Amino acid sequence: MAEHIIHEYDKQAFNCPRCGAFANQEWYLANAIDKFKAEYHGSTVGKGSIDEFAFSKCIHCHQVSVWDKKKKTMIFPKNNNRTFDLTEIPKDLAEDYTEACLVIGDSPKASAALSRRCLQAVLREQGFSDKSLYKEIQLAIDSGKLPSHISESLDAIRNIGNFAAHPLKDTNSGEVVPVEPGEAEWNLETLEFLFDFFYVQPARTRKRKEALNEKLKNAGKPEMK
Repeated sequence: MAEHIIHEYDKQAFNCPRCGAFANQEWYLANAIDKFKAEYHGSTVGKGSIDEFAFSKCIHCHQVSVWDKKKKTMIFPKNNNRTFDLTEIPKDLAEDYTEACLVIGDSPKASAALSRRCLQAVLREQGFSDKSLYKEIQLAIDSGKLPSHISESLDAIRNIGNFAAHPLKDTNSGEVVPVEPGEAEWNLETLEFLFDFFYVQPARTRKRKEALNEKLKNAGKPEMK
């Protein structure tokens, strides 16, 4: 799975929220012009700078995204620019993940709450169930069933999220509480790792096995068990 570079304010390159391609971004500010004179007289009379916004232009698709300078969040476009294929993902998990992606620009806190809830649901579905998300993450790590990159990502969720300072993240994973920088994005990245490991790869293996068994059957040979 190709790495998805999250769009961030003032970052020089990331996966474009307009076209999805990883590309360099041209950043600039803007000045206001008199709309009437511009539209009807063709003149561009300046009306002062637009201090609230910044703009990033993708050098691949040449489309512009709009950012809130103070909050350092993207306010346009309003879409899910992550490209993970959710075909094999259970409907309830896919819905939480998609909503967490859609709101991340407006509210990283809401996005993190949704992704933590989704993470907890994934872990419990895989048998890692306990009284809190912190303990469930520990169970998953201690199981030895996960690849090292997923275990490290799960451990980072606890550290980045600072569960000790925000116990609601541990005991009530759906609660909207403050997030640390990068936490919401990291949660989504880790969910994609888990989705791929628990759902996508097993589905691919199952389909390959079914296709092979069909060929063996047609050839009059015993099927794989």
